[in-house]
Amino acid sequence: MTYLLPGEKNKMRIHIIGRHAHRTPFAYEAYKPLFQTKFEYVDDAKNADVILFGYVLNIDENEEELAKLLEKKPNIRLVVASEEPLWDTTNSGDFRKRHNTRKTKSHSFSYSVINHHTSNAYEFIRFPYFLTTENEYFLRYAHEFSANVQKSAEEILRNWGSAKTKYTFFAENRDLVKKYSVSHPDIETYGLSVYRTDVAKAMPDNQSMRVGQGWGAKQTRQSLPDWHLDKIQHLQDRSYIISAIENTNQRNYISEKIFDAFACTGVPLYWCTASHRVHELVDGNSFINLYDLTPEKASQKVKLFKPNAAYLESYRQAQADLSALFRNYDEFVDERIQFFKRFSAELETIVKERSTEVV
Repeated sequence: MTYLLPGEKNKMRIHIIGRHAHRTPFAYEAYKPLFQTKFEYVDDAKNADVILFGYVLNIDENEEELAKLLEKKPNIRLVVASEEPLWDTTNSGDFRKRHNTRKTKSHSFSYSVINHHTSNAYEFIRFPYFLTTENEYFLRYAHEFSANVQKSAEEILRNWGSAKTKYTFFAENRDLVKKYSVSHPDIETYGLSVYRTDVAKAMPDNQSMRVGQGWGAKQTRQSLPDWHLDKIQHLQDRSYIISAIENTNQRNYISEKIFDAFACTGVPLYWCTASHRVHELVDGNSFINLYDLTPEKASQKVKLFKPNAAYLESYRQAQADLSALFRNYDEFVDERIQFFKRFSAELETIVKERSTEVV
């Protein structure tokens, strides 16, 4: 038991398990000091109140261990703390349920879910959740956007005209993984990783750069010492149009991709609905939106794109807006604190709720 100061309540004890353990809010070094004020991380699952997973498949992978544990301690709660809509919408059953049952090969487990659809945890204020997981995102973007905002329209046009690569796609090739092409129009949630691959393949080979697993690379991006810094260094002022298409369109889900495209002074490719919150960060006229276009029509739109004066004005305004966004580090830290409070409240609530929706 953790030593408690006078008046301090007992902390909920959590144990994180599974291949995706590093992809939960509790796992990031930037968030640990916050979560440790309310929760105790325990190494032994027998001492936990909650077993935490990043992906529902982690339950399947640990079914025998979990079955033995729950036989001895049936009050332990299983919670999937998911940060990735791609995982929620594939292999996860009804991802909109807060409480569900996972049927594995030999067992059946009751579990609860905190994700983009079952909670308000990811309803960000100024900075999308993903950026808050690492301090480096803020620091790099602050540096890049403060420099980009000084560039004239003529300088930007010269960079685009002399760019070594016309079309750049930094994303895994999902050509053979059609299960990711999910569509949930009622909640404007769409799987885009296969679509993104199809657009990349439709662009001219001699003018395109395609980087990532499945494109013939000998080393995965994730195995690099700093994949994000490597990407910024490779693309800064060297690419004309840069894909920022997400794995999934979900109104609150915004990764580093569109920020990278602007930071590297490329024209971002994006796919988003009108309600998507990226519109709160930059003007929709500052990027190429491929929404509702087939890959073939999307590739034609990209190839025919020509930046006119109106586009340049919107693009430079987006650079100015992003420079202002990444100016105050205290606001960035406060965003992290607010997420911690929302997520903590969700977890505390969800473990108390009765599983009324279990199938």
